[in-house]
Amino acid sequence: MTSLTGRVVTVAGPIDPPDLGHTVTSVHLVSDMNDAATVIADKAPVTMDRLGALAMGAQNEDDLRLTADDVRTDLADFAAQGGGAVVDVTRVDQGRRPDELARLAETTGITVVMGCGGHSPEQAPENLADEIVREIHEGVNGVPAGVIGEIGALDPDRPADRALATAVADAARRTGAPVLVSRAATPTATHALLDLFAERGADLGRIAVGHCDDLATDVEALAALADRGVFVQFNGLGRLSSVYREIDDQDVAAAVLALAGRGHADRILLSPNVSRKIDLTAFGGGGYGFVAQQFVPYLRFSGADDALPDTLTAANPCRWLTFTEGRG
Repeated sequence: MTSLTGRVVTVAGPIDPPDLGHTVTSVHLVSDMNDAATVIADKAPVTMDRLGALAMGAQNEDDLRLTADDVRTDLADFAAQGGGAVVDVTRVDQGRRPDELARLAETTGITVVMGCGGHSPEQAPENLADEIVREIHEGVNGVPAGVIGEIGALDPDRPADRALATAVADAARRTGAPVLVSRAATPTATHALLDLFAERGADLGRIAVGHCDDLATDVEALAALADRGVFVQFNGLGRLSSVYREIDDQDVAAAVLALAGRGHADRILLSPNVSRKIDLTAFGGGGYGFVAQQFVPYLRFSGADDALPDTLTAANPCRWLTFTEGRG
């Protein structure tokens, strides 16, 4: 297999890391978040009069579905504003479309990195690991994955979760690929998961723990993760506070500055949570450019020094996404 060491793997193939630029690390481009097991009564198209209710948590089938046509303008705007790359973490069961991602990258000029690894835990761990390795080195219909994830919240005490975590850890060790795994339900489970990764030989410095927004008011818990060498990812930016989301972007900004003050600026990743139509600018959302256009200025207003924004939005994603040498 061709060595990927020192490269970032995009849907168009490996590139040199300095080519990335401003990067958002956990979004969805072409996806369908409708759960087959859940019946959503509201099936009407998203319209202006529905935006308020949807922003507060109402469920709508059309809102949970993104097509290439829906996101193309938003991606082009992101590029025009200086955006360089996006990491699409859509799983197979969420409608991942590698061919569509490759076309979006070609037509918008945005570098797209595709995720992999969200597969059935019923498979034996070694088979799951082999599948992940194939998607990275051979691609899906020729379109390679460049990150393992997003892997949902796992608890190593549950056998199915442990099998999936073992496969992810083994694939990460074999490929040197970056990993994105959701924060578990409890700090104990999250740290147990990291323990398992380390025991299987995965490099914790290649792992990002996502959905850390809800820990924004608990800096000690965030620092405990960063102390282990993982990336702490805040990927819920741009969402309104509601009964479903008590933390707001101001809380996250305060947490970012607190972590930076403790010497963890190099362990932070930022991303808007674009997964629904109402997250796009055409439907009143912040779009893929929210971090650069809204969050970074707020960080500066709150006291961030001149170097911090580039560290968070360019240098850190570049280091995370750059493959290291695989082992065994």
